[in-house]
Amino acid sequence: MVNKLHRAKRRPYSRGGKIRNWAGTSAVFLVVASLAFLRFRMDEWLVGAMAVLFVLLIYLVRQWEHNRTMAHVDELSGHQFERYLKKVFQASGYKARVVGTEGADFGADLIVEKDGIRFAVQAKNYDRTVHKVGNDAVQQAIAGATYYKCERAMVVTNGGFTKAAKQQALASEIIPVTLVSRDKLKRMIANL
Repeated sequence: MVNKLHRAKRRPYSRGGKIRNWAGTSAVFLVVASLAFLRFRMDEWLVGAMAVLFVLLIYLVRQWEHNRTMAHVDELSGHQFERYLKKVFQASGYKARVVGTEGADFGADLIVEKDGIRFAVQAKNYDRTVHKVGNDAVQQAIAGATYYKCERAMVVTNGGFTKAAKQQALASEIIPVTLVSRDKLKRMIANL
């Protein structure tokens, strides 16, 4: 209960920059399409089809680029973050599955496996400017590793860890714990 009270609120997502980018891209395309129409006497439907394809291509490229940024990660809800991490782990060569989406997760949000080693992953997506992940997340990951019979535990966050979390991870002797902070997550996302 205390953990829920201390969670930071998410910042609202601004779309102003995207609208300005779309307006500029559309204006450039309309100029190019008009010149092509006048120069090559293309049919209107062909110019229209080219416009639609061009805008769709720009949208897909921008969406792909945005999905590979930490700004995108910061916008995600907890469940979206878990599904996003599944893709990140799979791109890094892991077998990954999200657990506990219908109810209790027993301390793990994902189970990932690589080279025969299974990890119970606790995912924490907080407003990084206000909240660092504490040792309770490390304890949850260890509990998840025990429940799901994993050899190791991992805590992944879009922010940082408290000193107590780092100490707890180092002190864990039975189940080794890996902490993945913002910088390491950013490097993992590059694999997408």
